[in-house]
Amino acid sequence: MDTSGTSFLFKCDREFNILHTFWYHPVHLLSPFQKVLTALFSPADMERIAGMAQKALSGKNLLLCEGGFSIASPEAGVCLCVTATGDTILIHGHDDYLRDGDPAAAVLRDTIHRFMDVVKASDTDFMTGSDTVIREQFEKIQKLNSDLVNTQRQLKKANSALNRLNQDLNNRLVRDALTGLVSRYQYRQEIELAISRAPEKRGIFTFVDLDDFKRINDTYGHAAGDRYLKEFADRLGRLPFDSLICMRIAGDEFGLYIHGYDTVEKEDIRAVWDRMKELVMNRPVQLGDDVQEKIFCSAGMAVYGKDTENVYELIECADFAMYEAKKSGKNSFSEFDPERYRKAKASPD
Repeated sequence: MDTSGTSFLFKCDREFNILHTFWYHPVHLLSPFQKVLTALFSPADMERIAGMAQKALSGKNLLLCEGGFSIASPEAGVCLCVTATGDTILIHGHDDYLRDGDPAAAVLRDTIHRFMDVVKASDTDFMTGSDTVIREQFEKIQKLNSDLVNTQRQLKKANSALNRLNQDLNNRLVRDALTGLVSRYQYRQEIELAISRAPEKRGIFTFVDLDDFKRINDTYGHAAGDRYLKEFADRLGRLPFDSLICMRIAGDEFGLYIHGYDTVEKEDIRAVWDRMKELVMNRPVQLGDDVQEKIFCSAGMAVYGKDTENVYELIECADFAMYEAKKSGKNSFSEFDPERYRKAKASPD
């Protein structure tokens, strides 16, 4: 039996005098002088226990399990399972692991139910004085208690594995697996968080698309293409702007958001592009021993607080400006023009 937690099984009368102690752990849970259940629980908990006992006494083969009870000393949270036979009540306590909504709770309750049934049957047999019956029933109790502990262990292992998977999933959602930049699942929340810290400030969103990236993939293979993307992302992440958020939007599309401007002038937008040229596009990417490829990209900029105050619209405006840059000859940038955007939206083409 696992002795790492709190566990006990008592037989009580209707006044909760402890008639028989099957076991309890830890050893200091109950002193030899404590013969009533009220010594373990608060008056509020005893009211709940009394209600469970009353229901158990009024129903045949009824097992009630509830969590959220607290033992005063040693301080521990427990789940109680209560059943009754005649005028006696069986109360089983264990670490508080039977939580509502837990898919394993039904299995655990079924194991406890069978366990308590055996205890009730063995209690009757104790009155017969048959040593053989006592031994057989005690062995059944031990086996079912072992099943209960093993089920709890499996549940803890499953919960631990689930927590690891959730953490891994969360990491994948927050960070792009290839580049380490903010992922496409998270970048809008990151932008909104930056804005919420200084909502009166303005920001520049830059939508970046690599020019002719498909050619690199087709010529050198996807492994080389991945190296190209990772190097490009690393350089973007080292741009010297305060409050810079770098993100991978999809494939060969990236984004930069810089928040904290009092005003945004054309010179500020130009400065983003100039920094990209100086620090990102200034040297080729080494794809192999004798293979290098220069970085060419097109960028579109939109201003939060001027073009829009909606993050979704901000990205759409920058995306539109980026395609304007591509149409003008690629490897260039374009500032969002609301008039051209309205005309493009109104055009049937």
